[in-house]
Amino acid sequence: MELQLLPPSLLLAFLFLLALKFLLKSRRSDSKLRQVLSPEPPLPPGPWRLPLVGHLHHLVGKPAHRLLHDLAAVHGPVMLLKVGQVDVVVVSSTAAAEAVVKTHDVNCANRPEVAVARIVGYGCTDIAFSSYGPYWRQMKKVCIVEMLSARRVKSFAAVRERNILDLTRNMSTGSPVNVSEKFMTLSSNIITESSVGKIYDGFLPVVRELMETLTGFSIVDSFPSWKFLDVITGTTSRFWQIRRRLDKIMNEIIKHHQTEKKSNQSEEDLIDVLLRIKEQGNLEIPITLDNVKACIVDMFVGGTDTTATTLEWAMSELMRNPEVMNKAQIEVREALKGKARVEDGDVEKLSYLKMVIKETLRLHAPIPLLLPRMAKQSCEVMGFKIPEESRVLINAWAMGRDPEYWEDAESFWPERFAGIETDYKGTYLEYVPFGSGRRLCPGYQFAMATMELALAQMLLCFDWELPGGMRPEELNMEEMSGSTASRKSALWLIATPRFPPPA
Repeated sequence: MELQLLPPSLLLAFLFLLALKFLLKSRRSDSKLRQVLSPEPPLPPGPWRLPLVGHLHHLVGKPAHRLLHDLAAVHGPVMLLKVGQVDVVVVSSTAAAEAVVKTHDVNCANRPEVAVARIVGYGCTDIAFSSYGPYWRQMKKVCIVEMLSARRVKSFAAVRERNILDLTRNMSTGSPVNVSEKFMTLSSNIITESSVGKIYDGFLPVVRELMETLTGFSIVDSFPSWKFLDVITGTTSRFWQIRRRLDKIMNEIIKHHQTEKKSNQSEEDLIDVLLRIKEQGNLEIPITLDNVKACIVDMFVGGTDTTATTLEWAMSELMRNPEVMNKAQIEVREALKGKARVEDGDVEKLSYLKMVIKETLRLHAPIPLLLPRMAKQSCEVMGFKIPEESRVLINAWAMGRDPEYWEDAESFWPERFAGIETDYKGTYLEYVPFGSGRRLCPGYQFAMATMELALAQMLLCFDWELPGGMRPEELNMEEMSGSTASRKSALWLIATPRFPPPA
């Protein structure tokens, strides 16, 4: 029988296909081997979810930081939630936070673009929501070196002292006083005078309205492709209304500052500083008037609520813990014996008062869920894959109450800070009331100066009691839902003057 040979061309084609099949099979085997030897980390766990809305149904009822704390107790310190169409990674432990703000700080230093920052933040050119990059680094440096340095904060001492004395006079009524409202007015007035020099008609109401819109998860930002939601909710329309009103007032403020000549002796306010830097033209990236406006809006949004909220919680905890109140009052009154007013320099003598404020910030982080970061690329945190462009939320409130780091974590006990190293810079990640890493709040020194001085003055000048014979344990300590965890109900107290209000 004669052997029939294949034509050379067919034989070559057959051999080529055989080799290709072997190569592809080999590659698949190599890929499987690599997955076995070096598997890709799994996604973080999370609760069950629904179609379309994802995990949104888990975020209803209590304030978000408490809900997320409860979920983390079940699913662990790194969770992945699908909030509508958006991946949100929630970090609730010191170890996980360290991976985000130290190991992956540059990768996770971006901010997601959200509607309020895009519109009211003048195209996300404020410092809080600007994307990480050359412009943000430049403006952060301007903020730290020129606007909110220790020297600049000290230069506003007279503004703080004058407004706190006004508060002292207004407290001396002998009848119940809405302390929450008084602290909000104090914080607003100090930031206004420090930022723009004086109170302008209509400015504080529009800033207050803006802050009321910042209520946590935004439905429009959670479903970016569902444009009809914006039409139904009117979210961006409301933001544009606020932006137009802000613009009108900010233009008036800028015009006033540009035409008014400052004497060599007069102290610059923050808008003077920004306008001077803009006119000098020495920045690598020139700034516009809109950039100036964005930075000033940042000051109000970032500083007003947080300072007032911390003061009202400090007074709430002192009223709930009379022995701590007594100890703090004794310290202030002994250190300032013979004085009727507290000055900036006096605060350094008040070590226990500083511990009271530290403990308040531990239990009541002013921004319980730190502003969201965004992972530029996927990375690994505690053995889990953080998806690219996912939002990363650090639950500072949960970390401040973590029993692994804090003895008797739910109790108000200022003495826990005696003799231990803790700061407000986020160095010790179990305690991050102002954030940490590149996104540390640049205004923390400004806030602390107001809080320490105001609380010292309140303890020096007044004896305090709850109205209507209320017992300390009956004081309602519930929080509101929102970006800042202020009291759900206003704090009403009776202030009895120890001596006539300072002149």
